[in-house]
Amino acid sequence: MSGNPPEGMQEGGDRLGAMSGSAASLPPERVTLAIEGWNARDLNSRAVFERSLNSLLSQTYPIRRCEVMVIVDVSLPEVDAEWIQQAIPEARLVRLAASTYYRVKNLAITSAPGDVLVFADSDVRYAPGWLEALLRCVEAGSPLVVGNTLYEPGPFSRTLNLCDWAGSRIGSGPTEWMYTNNLAMRRELFEGIQFREDMGKGGEGGPNVVRQLLQERGILPWFCEAARGWHFMAPFWLKRLRLGAYLIATRRMAPELRWSWLARVPLLGPFLVAGGSLLNAYRRAWRLRSTLPGRGWSLPVYSLSIAMVKCAELLGALLFVYAPGWTNRRFGWFNIPEVPQQPVPTPF
Repeated sequence: MSGNPPEGMQEGGDRLGAMSGSAASLPPERVTLAIEGWNARDLNSRAVFERSLNSLLSQTYPIRRCEVMVIVDVSLPEVDAEWIQQAIPEARLVRLAASTYYRVKNLAITSAPGDVLVFADSDVRYAPGWLEALLRCVEAGSPLVVGNTLYEPGPFSRTLNLCDWAGSRIGSGPTEWMYTNNLAMRRELFEGIQFREDMGKGGEGGPNVVRQLLQERGILPWFCEAARGWHFMAPFWLKRLRLGAYLIATRRMAPELRWSWLARVPLLGPFLVAGGSLLNAYRRAWRLRSTLPGRGWSLPVYSLSIAMVKCAELLGALLFVYAPGWTNRRFGWFNIPEVPQQPVPTPF
């Protein structure tokens, strides 16, 4: 093989060498695998959940010997609870009242007994070697490892990969990108973090706050290219509207984030935030142009499709800013359920 290694393979050579070994040696008893059931419930799809769970049960790493938590809403019908327990009887089924995506993640953080906590989502299908690859990176010294989640093949899937998920680099290495559907953390890290729970039911902005906090501490996630997962293609345009609303809502709710002032500019806030997101997607597309069909000659086509996606997100941002009441009544993205109060014991 001649020429320079791709971006991300030039740094951390010793760590990459350690991660290219065979099986992960971390004892399964020290690993907690937390599987959320919120996304499948939001999609109203047992089939999506079954697909995800089957991929986890097909791992080369012995997950049945791990501490497995499946966290679902308290309203989950008993018939659905039964098939989960039949599929993986070793798992601990945890019911959470008023669940949202990041309430589930925070519950996993506070109750995980293992030295390493791994997040998996109910709408992601994982490659057989996924968990092994994540844990090899953890063993090599990374306190926070982000896997390689892409969208399931379909219309616009390659475009969306340039907009979201792992579309930020070629090969493994340090990254600023972070998401929680494909993530492993050491205890010394996850014990000190919590995700914001007030940014909507899906809470897409939650990792941004944690990511900036970690960067201020000098901690960058390690991107593991081999830890592959494929995200279910949810109703396309509706999800882009929701992401657009979250783009601006996150920056308004977390003013400490970089560039958050863009969201507060009168009248122009949605355009500035969506424009910044468009530029970031174009930057990723340029960086990854050699991976596109035609060895980069298709970049103009993908640039156009990225613009179409970002126009849908702009519409979502505009709806959030200029018609918040109607948007919330129509879609309920920010209708966060109240946590029921625990009864106070009455002394005799």
